Amino acid sequence: MPWIAGVAGGLQFFLMVGFCCLCTTITTLSMSAIATNGKVPAGGSYFMISRSIGPEFGGAVGILFYLGTSMAAAMYLVGSVEVFLKYVCPEASLFGDISNSASLFNNTRVYGTILTFLVMICVFIGIRFVSKFSVLSLVAVLLSIFCIYIGIFTASPARSPYVCALGGRLIAKSKIMENGTLQCHKNITGPLYEFYCGQNVTSDACAFFNSNNVTEFPAIPGLSSNMFYENVLSSFYREAGEPYDDIPFKPSAAYGQASAIADITTSFTILLAIFFPSVTGLMAGSNRSGDLANPQFSIPVGTLCAVMVTSLVYLSTTLFFPAVADGRVLRDKFGESMGGEMLVAALAWPHFWVIRIGTLLASVGAGLQCLTGAPRLLQAIAQDEVISFLSVFKVVTKRGEPLRAQLLTYAIGQSAVLIASIDAITPLITMFFLLCYGFVNLATALNDYLKEPNWRPRFKYHHWFLSSIGVCLCLILMFISSWYYALAALALAGGIYKYIEYKGASKEWGDATRGLKFTTATRAILALGTKPIHTKNWRPQLLVYVPVKNDLSVGEINLLHLVRQLKAGKGLTLVTSILEGDICERKDHVAFVKTQLDEQLLKCRVKGLASVIVAQSVGEGMKNIAQSAGLGNLRHNTILLTYPEDWRQTVGTENTRLLQFTSILRTAEACSLAVLMPRFIEGFPQSKDAPLTGTVDLWFIVHDGGILLLIAYLLLRNRVWCKCRLRVFVVTGEPDTQGVLKKVMTRFVYDLRISAEVEIVEMSKTDISAYAAQRTVAADQRRELLKELKVQEVAAKSDLQTVIDEHYVGVRDSCLAADGDATAAPPKTSKKTSIFKAFISGPPQDTPNFISSNERRESKGKGDSHLLSPLAALKKQHPATKDEELTSTAEAEKNMNQLSVTFDDGSEGLRKSACEEDGLSSPSPSENNASVNQRLNEFTFSPGALRPGFASGEEDLNQNDAQAIHDKKRSSPRRLHSAKRLNELIVERSAEAAAVLINLPALPKSQGSEFYYMEYVETLTDGLKRIILIRGSGREVITAFAE
Repeated sequence: MPWIAGVAGGLQFFLMVGFCCLCTTITTLSMSAIATNGKVPAGGSYFMISRSIGPEFGGAVGILFYLGTSMAAAMYLVGSVEVFLKYVCPEASLFGDISNSASLFNNTRVYGTILTFLVMICVFIGIRFVSKFSVLSLVAVLLSIFCIYIGIFTASPARSPYVCALGGRLIAKSKIMENGTLQCHKNITGPLYEFYCGQNVTSDACAFFNSNNVTEFPAIPGLSSNMFYENVLSSFYREAGEPYDDIPFKPSAAYGQASAIADITTSFTILLAIFFPSVTGLMAGSNRSGDLANPQFSIPVGTLCAVMVTSLVYLSTTLFFPAVADGRVLRDKFGESMGGEMLVAALAWPHFWVIRIGTLLASVGAGLQCLTGAPRLLQAIAQDEVISFLSVFKVVTKRGEPLRAQLLTYAIGQSAVLIASIDAITPLITMFFLLCYGFVNLATALNDYLKEPNWRPRFKYHHWFLSSIGVCLCLILMFISSWYYALAALALAGGIYKYIEYKGASKEWGDATRGLKFTTATRAILALGTKPIHTKNWRPQLLVYVPVKNDLSVGEINLLHLVRQLKAGKGLTLVTSILEGDICERKDHVAFVKTQLDEQLLKCRVKGLASVIVAQSVGEGMKNIAQSAGLGNLRHNTILLTYPEDWRQTVGTENTRLLQFTSILRTAEACSLAVLMPRFIEGFPQSKDAPLTGTVDLWFIVHDGGILLLIAYLLLRNRVWCKCRLRVFVVTGEPDTQGVLKKVMTRFVYDLRISAEVEIVEMSKTDISAYAAQRTVAADQRRELLKELKVQEVAAKSDLQTVIDEHYVGVRDSCLAADGDATAAPPKTSKKTSIFKAFISGPPQDTPNFISSNERRESKGKGDSHLLSPLAALKKQHPATKDEELTSTAEAEKNMNQLSVTFDDGSEGLRKSACEEDGLSSPSPSENNASVNQRLNEFTFSPGALRPGFASGEEDLNQNDAQAIHDKKRSSPRRLHSAKRLNELIVERSAEAAAVLINLPALPKSQGSEFYYMEYVETLTDGLKRIILIRGSGREVITAFAE
């Protein structure tokens, strides 16, 4: 301390000490608040941090604080050895003169090893013996402080040692002592003359000797205001090797002027870093919290008293030292001008031996405290098992001593002792301590700010703003001390934090970090409100349905891997399973399946939430989840489920997979949710598989706001799919002879910042008739969405839906002309009219009947029997009431007018003319415009051209008859001609694609056509390796605009 006061000046030294003491005082207040917020068992600072801000932070800071405490023990013991060799018994040196650094370090290694071993013997004896020695050490420290203060007030020239100066520079006492007498004169017979003007001496030295006077004066003359003003404001920051004064003659140790040379580079920050370890002992009491009778009382009271007394002593001495001693003597770091004596020892009353012994005992006692507290800290960390490989250190002896942890601490301390240099150890120790103090302040600041219900400390003198200042002070001190050591310490702490997080810290202590996350999440959800999310912020928020097997194991694991591969969407993922039955009876099954789901999410590394519910059926369960899951705008917008490959095996049974599946699709449509449905999920890659090559093919039949493009883009961002190329196939019913559509589409994909190859695929209008109504509905939804978004007409012209729809204007009109007036020309759209108005302004008044004439003839006189499916047996099991029968009759009449897509039995082949093939006819006069429009906007999958024996009478089928129908259809499959043609084109171009993305046809509105819908989907996707069927809700938009 006297050396820092002499170099920095009293005022700057006061600021340094005040800065450090402010940091420790705030930290003590924060620690007192945490310590009184519940019981504090063994672990001290680690326990308080981990229970306050989480096991990750607690484990990271706890490990570093343990290392810092273990190395601090070595620092104190090395300091004890230096005091012993320099001031107590210099004759004990084993390697020569200790003024030589190499000799001093070697002596330190030998004596430090011996001292560390002796101190560890005391630790092994037990905590009681350590406590007794601590009392002796405390008495020595208090006595030394008392003697220093007496010495300050009784200092006088009579009590002071005298020093010699030549030209204002102090001369080492050992150079001018003869027979125990100080020879401070210029006589030619004296030692000074021999040093400066004797043989083998330069002329400059002799000239310096001859031109300057020699003075002998008291080093500690006593309190003086003149001396105080002289020393309190001046500072002497120098680079290493530079003199403290401005005398031209270069000082040299050979001339006894070593005290005038700066041995290290000094600055305010460097001296601050050197001083700070003096105030790092405030955690000594908390480290022994497990051995305290009442930690909630002892830790706050004891630590506060210690910090207050220490701060008072340090702050007062920063002013007393400049006022009581000569500035040159203060800067004499090793006391060479006083014969190697410490200034504080020379100042003390009644004798310097009081300080020598007190310093020695205080250093040994501090090292003993560190070696006692550090093993208990490690044992507490190991006992919590936040770091699994440390669990071997949680074992204690019968006497409660952590023997294994003590042995490890001894090894670390001994390794640090072998470094031998205090200056090399101190910076890293400072970083570890400051990290610990910073996180103690952070824990209190968070708890004070959040005001969690469980935050009820008995200690009242704390505030989040004050603790926040403490965090800032700790960070400032870290980077002031050594920025590269600070970065290294932070990186090390971050690495330990991520390791604990990666390994999965399963401890839940109700910490402030969890409270902060909860509060932040609550505020974020409330801030989102209920206002619709802007389309630019749209991303797939997945509701994933994972079926459960009969043995309650989770199936379709590849589906979870697909979820992970879509993680670039950054959306919420909710994985759910549904158990059929009653919750009161299956609550144990729910917990078991929930555990299975959580394990699979962790195994597949899916960032999402798992839930399991119980419902009377899967369909009812999905209805409940789809309506209620999520909070505000933080809810799912997309359902992800697999195609039920086994749906045929359950036809005719009461709990059919077919009904479950179509019920989920209807639920998604009713709740305005998009649908992602991968088929052949077993063939999809897992996240750990090698990257796929080839292409990802996207088939645009109906544009769903760009959700197909978005899903393809998200897939390609994943490691498994990143080596694939994206190809976009746009299906059009009009020839693109000029390549206009291809150019527009290529430009559009480019504007979306997506790399893809664009191809135009021309198909007959009949081949895409199944999507015609869906396209009309999508266009209507698109028009409303663009209006809602207030998209300008110019921007709307660049919208993908309008670009594609412009090429579909003639799909219906050409059919009308073929069926009605052959000379009728299709309506034309003015170029000045908005593009999306050209198609979505409304359906035409005259619309063809898409039910073939053959179907009408076969069904004549048979009522609506041709609309019945093989599932009619299921309906018979649940007879309808009179009202329901009336409703069913009305529905059947409406279904007769709906757009119907016929199945071809394969024997007749594909018919050539689109209009002839569907048997288009003009609407009957009795049909009004409403029914025509209804027929346009809906379609059903009806039996159509069933072979004789299957066109009627299905309402009387029993379960066996339904199965017979099923078997016959399997033996002689009937295919929709449009699905077959579409499938042929897709297979022709995409059979070898890594994945194919295509629109999922809309579900028929009428009940009972589900069987034919599934037939259509299977025919459409036949012969492909991996396929994802996608249907948007009309709210998804991928835009090229920045607003």
